[in-house]
Amino acid sequence: MVALTLVAILPFASRIHYVPLPQWFGEINVVWLLLAAAVFLLPSGGLFRQLPRAAWWCLALAAIWVLQPYWLALLFPGMNYAVALAWLAAALLAAVTVSLREELGERRFAVWLAWGLLAGGLVQAAIGVAQLTGYAADLGLFYDGAHPTTNIFGHIGQRNQYAHYLMWSVVAAVYLYAAGNLPRWGLAILIFGLSLMLGWAGSRTILLYLVALSVLAGLWHWRIGSAESRRMLWAMWLSCLSVLAMQFALPWFNHLLSWLTHENLQNASGLARLAANGDDMGSRRFAEMHKAWLSFRAHPVTGVGWSQFAAESVRLQPLPQFAAAGFNSGLFTNSHNLILQLLAEMGGVVTVLIVAGFIWVLWPFFSQRASLEGVLALGCLAVTLTHSMLEYPLWYYYFLAMLVVFAAMAPRGQRQLAWPLRLPLFTALIWVGWLSFSSLSMFWELVGLYTPTNDAKRDAARMERLIEIAETQPLFAYHALYTVDDYLKVSPDQLARKLALENRLAAFRPYPEVMLKRAQLEILAGQQSQAEQTLRMTLASFPTYAGVFLGTLDDDNADWEPLREVARDAYAKLPAKYQTITE
Repeated sequence: MVALTLVAILPFASRIHYVPLPQWFGEINVVWLLLAAAVFLLPSGGLFRQLPRAAWWCLALAAIWVLQPYWLALLFPGMNYAVALAWLAAALLAAVTVSLREELGERRFAVWLAWGLLAGGLVQAAIGVAQLTGYAADLGLFYDGAHPTTNIFGHIGQRNQYAHYLMWSVVAAVYLYAAGNLPRWGLAILIFGLSLMLGWAGSRTILLYLVALSVLAGLWHWRIGSAESRRMLWAMWLSCLSVLAMQFALPWFNHLLSWLTHENLQNASGLARLAANGDDMGSRRFAEMHKAWLSFRAHPVTGVGWSQFAAESVRLQPLPQFAAAGFNSGLFTNSHNLILQLLAEMGGVVTVLIVAGFIWVLWPFFSQRASLEGVLALGCLAVTLTHSMLEYPLWYYYFLAMLVVFAAMAPRGQRQLAWPLRLPLFTALIWVGWLSFSSLSMFWELVGLYTPTNDAKRDAARMERLIEIAETQPLFAYHALYTVDDYLKVSPDQLARKLALENRLAAFRPYPEVMLKRAQLEILAGQQSQAEQTLRMTLASFPTYAGVFLGTLDDDNADWEPLREVARDAYAKLPAKYQTITE
């Protein structure tokens, strides 16, 4: 149980980030902790005795992701295979969760998990305090160097994901109090501290969480109708009220901390940011959702292919309806809405199957007798699903793993698996474990190859090795090709090969630097009109890069003049605040 509980703590607190796969260790920790929990369960004979609905759902999704490359041409089918492996491991995690519930009992299991979520929240809150007070850098913690005391995100790396996790901790604290495992004064202290950190996180999505949790608490008390559920109801409502009140009271705490630290803190709460309504990211989010819908309309059955929305986003940006979208010059690989993303990339049929399957997984919470443990599981799921309508937390494996754990807490039947049916699960566990360790060598090789050495001969050999990985290792093909781009020089030698590599990369992840290099290679290949079109499409999605491109396109090289003209036109149309880089 300790191993499973650590899934809720360690991956979210990982500070080990190596490009080109910065989330690798955080995510592989989920698999390693799953393996540890499974090994400790072996002596009791209870491992895989039952397979919950959540596990069957994950296995079905693994099959769907594996099969998509057979009905749709994909640029990097290995991305599908990696996700299928993730779903397979998630199915094993769901089975381990149910095995532990059977070993420990519902209440003891839930209490352990809730303490884990609370401990993880306190770890994140402590890191948030270090960021807020400016000590994060000195302590070697993951922080935003550009905004060291105003962008508070714990160790998760993004304010909304940080707030997401802290809301899990709020739900866990309420559950522990209602279950009699946390005194009233302990709950009060914890909720006050978590409310304060949620205020400093500045996440606007928090307000939606409060509505969802308040409704859930009322519904579950109505269904249970016990003194325990009444205690849960009032604790949840008062906790939500505390979180909301702190959104208003945050300026006072800014003044207090400014006085204590001799710094001028002006952190805005999520409510203040919502009232300001001055975030270009908001309008751009809705534009991306609209693009996802257009992509689905164009490919309603199959979708455009898993992980291939990014190219659609750039392709559709020049359309008139997106001209007023906010200036956010980052590549949107995700539409910031789970359902629309699935519709765009997987198609309508698969999306319906996924959603219907998930409803089937959760239905026992509503069809069978309600228990206090349902508030812990469904409360955390409500936070995750609400966030998924506005961002993409489930694209991080540790968030997805916790969703599966919560789903596996649904009331279960009594049917047990016969030994012959359990053997494939043991085989899958061994296979996933072997892959998790055997792939380390390839991961470290990619890390070692990521940065060019500036030695022409060595870099040529390293580039060839990366191309070989891209052609022979499906699971790592995209990451290898992405690294190739750093080695690829804009020059006439091997022009056809370079252009083919750049075209493949641009067709999948059209980052601005990739697109500029593609346009330059097209100029060298005598494709001037195509090069100009490439750069216009690029600057439609990444307008603030116009000045950067002008600085990159050397004035001494006459070949780049058509591209400089396109960049000048785009730069002239930028609002004054974005014209910070001149020729």
